[in-house]
Amino acid sequence: MGDSAAAAVPDSARASVALPGAHSAVRSLPTRAARPGEGWLRVASSGTCGTDVNLYRSGLAAPTVLGHHVAGTVVAVADDCGTRRWSAAAGERVVVEEYLPCGTCPACMSGAYRLCPDTDLWGGGRRIGTIPTSEEPGLYGGNAEYLLLPPNAVLHPLPGSLSDELAAWVLPYANALDWTLRAGGVTEGDTVVVLGPGYHGLAVTAAARWAGADVIVAGLRRDGARLGMAQRLGALTVTADSGDELAAGVRRLLGSGYADVVIDTVGPAAHVIAVAVGLLGQGGRLVLTTPKNPAHVPVDTTAMTRNNLTVTAVRGRRPEAITTAISSLADGTSRLQDVPSADTTLEKTGDLLGRLAEGTGPETPHVVVRPHAV
Repeated sequence: MGDSAAAAVPDSARASVALPGAHSAVRSLPTRAARPGEGWLRVASSGTCGTDVNLYRSGLAAPTVLGHHVAGTVVAVADDCGTRRWSAAAGERVVVEEYLPCGTCPACMSGAYRLCPDTDLWGGGRRIGTIPTSEEPGLYGGNAEYLLLPPNAVLHPLPGSLSDELAAWVLPYANALDWTLRAGGVTEGDTVVVLGPGYHGLAVTAAARWAGADVIVAGLRRDGARLGMAQRLGALTVTADSGDELAAGVRRLLGSGYADVVIDTVGPAAHVIAVAVGLLGQGGRLVLTTPKNPAHVPVDTTAMTRNNLTVTAVRGRRPEAITTAISSLADGTSRLQDVPSADTTLEKTGDLLGRLAEGTGPETPHVVVRPHAV
């Protein structure tokens, strides 16, 4: 491999490769020496989120190693580290963002590299966990023993006190902190309603509680176990079978008041927009985290205007949120250590993605691929 650090990388690495047609296979892919500006990461954990499930379910165009919430240890770096945009030495534990930005466009220069056209998932951009295996060495996703770190990878160091299991929470929790504190403007004493107790719903619950807010989490009856997890994070919960029932349940908890912030994490369900608007009081803020289907949703503009509402849509997170997330996870104040983790091996990753696509996955939304587990 060229230098002493690179000797830690074997000649091949096992990976769970997602295949067209919603299938998968564990394959051994050859590694190679790190080229100028590159490095290798030994993957410790790869968190699974809705994007992975949707990519798997929709049928990828080509075999791909999925996984974009990745943490691990840098085990090899090229000698000419001056050509890289990141700085990490062999032996350092890091979390890897999914973005692969150009570094020179206006978005990158302003610090909003998540909005760089080169890494725009909807515009054909490149991200960790979306690059086909046909682009050698094919190891560009977290569902593999080793991940190639391109020169434009974005890395963040992890403290030794943060476990690999909790490190898988860094990116979704950073998303939640950014959506809650920046987009939602949540401060101590606010009342926050979280729609949906899924992966990001629980992360948003943790972020709002960390900010000192009172939190109500609303979900469906099938979400009972996850609503119980929200309660362990310090939230009140509402269980419903319909949007009207959900709204009535939240209003009962609100009493004569209204929510300061509603954060929608339920996915494409369009009816929740009307529910959210009806729960907000004067100066209320609605944060949309996912597009709706259909995309055009009827909204009560009279209520929005009379109540002076603000609607903010979000994508990804600012880098500052990652620093906060790492610190909060490491010192225990996130409380996400109380959310169970469902760990899986490479051999079982494809089956698990299929189950998640069918809605029959584990009760906990925190699903983590551990590539070196046996």
